[in-house]
Amino acid sequence: MRVRVLEKVTAYWNHAVTEFEKGAELIGDLARHLADNAPDGSVEVIEDEPEPSPPPVAPEIQTPSGDEPPADGTIDELMTWVNGNPERAAQALAAEQAKDKPRSTVVKRLAALVDAE
Repeated sequence: MRVRVLEKVTAYWNHAVTEFEKGAELIGDLARHLADNAPDGSVEVIEDEPEPSPPPVAPEIQTPSGDEPPADGTIDELMTWVNGNPERAAQALAAEQAKDKPRSTVVKRLAALVDAE
């Protein structure tokens, strides 16, 4: 933020009473303080605060559902579908091993769940 002093202003700032002369241009927290607290008509806002950017929106993760494992999905999608269920792990393992190039990481994780049964 940036303001210009239109009339001499006295304000309490940084633990002291301070005078700001006509024509002075101030920026940052001091400018914000004067814009909010100085008498009407004694300061002019030259440059206002930019609008804050909205926070980024996280992509929505859809949990795969249904009777068939998402064998062509990501490892996370597949493991979410399995959800620790040994029967689903066996079904997903069979689907993964039926592929031309089964992912070794997936096979190990699913086999561990099936063997834990």
